[in-house]
Amino acid sequence: MPSDKESPKLQPFAAMPGSALAGLRVLVADIDDTITAGGKLPARTLELFEELEAVGLVVVLVTGRSAGWAQALAGYLPGVRLVVGENGLVSFDGAGRRRDLGPPRDATFARALAENAERVARAFALTRTDDDVFRLFERAFLRPAGFDADALRGCQQLVDKGFEVIASSIHIHVRPSGWDKADGLLAGLAPILPAAVAELEASILFVGDSSNDRPLFARFPRTSVGVHNVLGFLAELGADRPAYITEGEAAAGFAEVVKRLLAERRRAA
Repeated sequence: MPSDKESPKLQPFAAMPGSALAGLRVLVADIDDTITAGGKLPARTLELFEELEAVGLVVVLVTGRSAGWAQALAGYLPGVRLVVGENGLVSFDGAGRRRDLGPPRDATFARALAENAERVARAFALTRTDDDVFRLFERAFLRPAGFDADALRGCQQLVDKGFEVIASSIHIHVRPSGWDKADGLLAGLAPILPAAVAELEASILFVGDSSNDRPLFARFPRTSVGVHNVLGFLAELGADRPAYITEGEAAAGFAEVVKRLLAERRRAA
């Protein structure tokens, strides 16, 4: 993993050109510690979703949360057109319709996933998450205090080829490798915005907070934003960092992004 000296410097979000914001079509955000505050969705976040929808922006959430959570969020949150769950492996549209986005899963895969997850859990004394029962393609554990980049690398050494371990601000995920949040986002968006991939990628702004957002920070190197608490995960992100960083943390940082995005779009109209 590259050192901090080799990694790009984060610029303040205020430095992002207004012209880039005015031309966006899709706002993508992580959930936990990005649009939440203290583990809850503030009323202001819900209002911002509605305001984004009113100006014609497509809002997508891409999360490490379970398929069960993703279906509920897609069905209930105002202004949200798509929720991609389990770090890119499954999606639900606003009507609750499910699409499996990653490679096919069978009984052999399920056994291997369980074995790899148990190996990691035993080695690091991990506790299963309450929402793990609602997961289709991953196993998830609570992130212990003090779990760092070295521990994450240690977990990775325990799993078989074809599996990986990733971390969010709150969870540790044991999952199939080769399909990530960025893959899930573009696959999930295809039926909603059937544009060429290159055209679509140029019109997406992503907001995230931790190392499981790494694929999206890497995929959108000029239009990615980290809320301020991303500073706690720079060692895990390595060179795949957001281009910009907000002054506010979590939901306050997300609100900072949306307010400016809305202002630039109205100015350009």
